[in-house]
Amino acid sequence: MGQIDRIIFFQNAVETLGYFSEQIVSEVERLGFAVYFIDYDNLYESLEGLSHFAVPGKTALLTFNFIGLAGEEIFRREDGGYLWEDYQMQYLNILVDHPFYYHEKLLQNLPGMAVFCIDRVHVGYIERFYPGTRVRFLPLAGNVMLEKDARGAYSEIWNYERALVPYNERKYDLVFTANYVPFGSLYQRILDLEAEYAVFYREILDDLLGDPAQCADAVMERHIRERLGEVSSQEMRAAMSGMALIDLCVRAYFRDAILGELANAGVRVHVFGADWEFLPCKRPENIIKNGGQVDSAVCVRAVRDARISLNIMPWFKDGVHDRIFTAMLQKTVALTDGSKYLRENFEDGQGLVYFSLEERGRLPEIIGGLLGDPARAVNTAESGYPRVYAAHTWRERARFLAEEIRETYR
Repeated sequence: MGQIDRIIFFQNAVETLGYFSEQIVSEVERLGFAVYFIDYDNLYESLEGLSHFAVPGKTALLTFNFIGLAGEEIFRREDGGYLWEDYQMQYLNILVDHPFYYHEKLLQNLPGMAVFCIDRVHVGYIERFYPGTRVRFLPLAGNVMLEKDARGAYSEIWNYERALVPYNERKYDLVFTANYVPFGSLYQRILDLEAEYAVFYREILDDLLGDPAQCADAVMERHIRERLGEVSSQEMRAAMSGMALIDLCVRAYFRDAILGELANAGVRVHVFGADWEFLPCKRPENIIKNGGQVDSAVCVRAVRDARISLNIMPWFKDGVHDRIFTAMLQKTVALTDGSKYLRENFEDGQGLVYFSLEERGRLPEIIGGLLGDPARAVNTAESGYPRVYAAHTWRERARFLAEEIRETYR
């Protein structure tokens, strides 16, 4: 096999993941790789051009969440294999959710596939339950504005500091960039299960809500063993893969609760995302909606014009969410619950301010303290920026991935 010098990406499959991909592309092209996009809005035309781009043994496919490797019929050959195999492609697959969402896909154990997880707990999960899978830790990165220059290239996207809005001139005090998913509708899906399963799932959910410092998979495993005794690794991973609904419920519960409690306490939150009109709270006028389904560029622009950006971790206990690094790249204070990885790398007040899910009732006080002390807030926002700019952009992740390609697939 020759040196890999070309990479295939996907766009318009999942908007956020496409945004990540375009930032990676801006750097891997500079590093000498040729790039080709499979466009989900023009799949057939994209696939027609694939034969002119891909070279057997010299092409990699860089994807997220098994897009293109999830059994999609359009990417299958008549014999059931993937058309990528015709080009002897290597696969780099970044999972931005817990691996138990991808149980069946991980069982494929595709030859030539490297998996990258955004949480070190997720890495350990794959090493334990899917031995033989090549897996590495790759934290999410912060987003920047994607703006093309006169040549149609993204060459200047990293030189944006001069365009940042001065902190005291920003439009929003507090923003939250995410869609609203009603906890009640997800919880009803648990109640609709067969009675025995509904009780079992509710026990696990109550355990997680009662002590939110716990990892979801550890709690699931403990309850499975208490209920069933000793089970094999194969049985355990299959059982946990069926419990993704619990993970969704926990995420939705805290997002629902925190935003509702802030609104009820008189804290105005500018939300950028869909369905916030359905949030049940006593003072809905404090949830200020800014459009429905918005794209990543709108979210970056909103964070750039905010003093504080709220993050509620999607249960990453040893990783990071891109909302945090995106805020820090805009010199905006990231207000977030913590994780082992974050606390190892960033002290409180170094670009971010921590809160705990258990003591979320203190959030109005924390927010008021930041807004009431602009000098402290500016110092916090400024202090984290150099480290995040140097180490936690998609440009840096692209360099890591390029090195992986060149070292692993030489």
